[in-house]
Amino acid sequence: MWKLLLFFTRFYSPGRFLRFLSKTKGKLHFLPKLLAIFYCIQDKDTPKLVRLVLMGAIGYVILPIDVVPDFLPVAGWVDDAAVVAAALKFAAAYIKPEHKEKVRRILPFAHCDW
Repeated sequence: MWKLLLFFTRFYSPGRFLRFLSKTKGKLHFLPKLLAIFYCIQDKDTPKLVRLVLMGAIGYVILPIDVVPDFLPVAGWVDDAAVVAAALKFAAAYIKPEHKEKVRRILPFAHCDW
């Protein structure tokens, strides 16, 4: 499990994440959650283990080759959404209200009630 997580963290970087966002153009329904994860990674109060898990989650989403390839309509993003949901559950205690507020500033109509 940890080796797989470390594999996906190699694909995470803030620049790669921002390029990914520009390519998806907000088409992902889990984009607010993905942004909250990004802000949690940036927070210096987030423990290293939690950051590692969150980086692995974003790395998995960024990588186009995964369990269900992203180019498949609808189904291609289901596994990515599941990874994001699991990462949020793991890091729930570290997603601060200010992370959600940053998401709301970027995506004013985002529902951040998770």
